[in-house]
Formats: sequence, C-alpha cells, structure tokens
Amino acid sequence: MHDKILREMRTRVRIGKLAMSLHAAEEMDLDGLTVDDLKHCILTGAIVERQWDDLFVEYKYVIEGASLDPEEFIHVVAKLGKRNTVIITTYRI
Repeated sequence: MHDKILREMRTRVRIGKLAMSLHAAEEMDLDGLTVDDLKHCILTGAIVERQWDDLFVEYKYVIEGASLDPEEFIHVVAKLGKRNTVIITTYRI
C-alpha cells in the first residue's frame, strides 16, 4: 500500500541520507539498538501503519522488521524529509 514511500526511504538510507531525531537516538540507546539495527529494519521490513502527525502536519510511517538479530523485531517510526529519511522514534516489539 505504501510501497512508493518505503522504496524512497530505502533509497535514501542506502545512499546515506538518514537523519534521526534526538528522541529516536535516546530511545535507540535505551533499547540497546544501533543505527545499523534501524537501517536493517528499514531496508528489510514493511510499513505496518501510517499515522498523521498533527504537530508537523504530515504523515509518518511505522516500519516493522528485524534488527540485525533476526529473532529480534523492532519498530522504526520514520518519515520522508526534504532530503533524508528521518527516524522519529524506535522501539522493541
């Protein structure tokens, strides 16, 4: 359903156009995740939900996939910025 969005997010991640909110960095650290875990989730996972963000007046997407550990699944909440895939938050599921 959101294939075009996910393809663009993946393209940007592959070429190093990735940005992360301070909140996402804090949550990543709290959960013992790495940037590579988040990239792997985006590159191999699927969008499971689209959410409207009233504050920024745009959509954000919940991507579900494995971390580098194939038995550990996480969510990455991200959006397409003007130039980057922007990670808003992340958490283990």
